Amino acid sequence: MLAASWAGAFLVAGCSSDQGDTAPPPVAPQGGVPQVSMPDVPQPARTYENACGTCHHNGGFAVQVLADRLGADAALIHRRNNLDPDTIRTIVRSGMGAMPAMSKLEVSDVELDDIIAYLGKARVGEDAR
Repeated sequence: MLAASWAGAFLVAGCSSDQGDTAPPPVAPQGGVPQVSMPDVPQPARTYENACGTCHHNGGFAVQVLADRLGADAALIHRRNNLDPDTIRTIVRSGMGAMPAMSKLEVSDVELDDIIAYLGKARVGEDAR
């Protein structure tokens, strides 16, 4: 009986509407990529950074995999200018190899268009990050 009372007290405490001063984590509107504040970076580059940078910048898993498969020159996709927009869209939506598919909730169509536009321009002189 005492155990049931304690369990009930914990359930009530867990359902309490008083959450203290902690705010809920930010949620991207209508799904999509949560945007990190980067005021000096154009939106397409910011979207790429937030959605793709963890794996596709120097030291990321995808960079290592692409370097092994295609060579070091092709490993940093944001430095390439030979990426076909339809191929990028297919790979992002369907996945390929170790890259998982990304749904429209993870990267919206508008965000994907920004990423494709960003990848359409070579960044040879840019820091590899």
